[in-house]
Amino acid sequence: MRRRPLPPELVRRPFSTSAARRAGVSADRLQARDLSSPHRGVRTTADTQPSLLVERCLELLPVLRDDESFAHVTALALWDVPLPHRLATEPLHVACVESRQSRRPGVRGHRFPSDAPRLLGDLPVASPVAAMIQAARELSLDELVEVGDSLAGTWSQHPVARGIPVAELSAAAADARGRPGIGRLRDALQLVRPRVDSRRETTLRLLVIRAGLPEPDVNLKKFGADGSYLGKPDLSYEGAKLALEFQGDHHRLDRETWRRDLRRRERFEDAGWRVVLVSDDDLVGRAAVELISRVRAHLRRSG
Repeated sequence: MRRRPLPPELVRRPFSTSAARRAGVSADRLQARDLSSPHRGVRTTADTQPSLLVERCLELLPVLRDDESFAHVTALALWDVPLPHRLATEPLHVACVESRQSRRPGVRGHRFPSDAPRLLGDLPVASPVAAMIQAARELSLDELVEVGDSLAGTWSQHPVARGIPVAELSAAAADARGRPGIGRLRDALQLVRPRVDSRRETTLRLLVIRAGLPEPDVNLKKFGADGSYLGKPDLSYEGAKLALEFQGDHHRLDRETWRRDLRRRERFEDAGWRVVLVSDDDLVGRAAVELISRVRAHLRRSG
């Protein structure tokens, strides 16, 4: 027997079984093999299987209660805040204000104070600052520094999750006294800096500071003695004319990026600067010790 087509408003999108019944879809049709059930009370057609976090959230949306929103590390990921790989397979984190915490398979329920969630497309999502506080218990000190650097920087494509003053992040953490992980978050925010462009820059900066070296400038424009613009190194020491530049794989694989890096390095060296190129390998183990020794030696020679 040929299956009856679904109503147009239910095609290519997740829908609740209650919405389908109101649209005239029979109980037998909802059990057909061309439909999958990602969550209890939800159906979706076979050509809308989830492959991205947003799609997973959209599948849960039809049965999300009015006071529920995506929260915690799920919200941070939706706001394009980078998270450790170990969290890639986390369940969806959903927070409620008054109702019972969600207990669905693949969902981790929470009850948090009212946050006035933002809409990200059709998804109700905890604000980036609230999500940072909610996730504090789950993340290490360095991971929280990365989150703070991201929110204070321009890593996210979403305006609401970028360029947040560090003072605003710290004030929110102070207001959340007593929440799990909040002490670690406050410590992390002491290490957060604006203008950081990537996670590796965060790692490099923390490596330098923890070695007892002076704190470097972060992505500040530098100029030659004649006033000509040299560039904006990842980390730099103006007085010592020392620049540290992290070089990810894209710097060598993308031809235009490689050429641009080469021209910038030549400008700095012509102006009397020393440019130290740093790769992933230089951030751990013996290579990290050698990197710090080179930086320390240059700073000493420069007075």
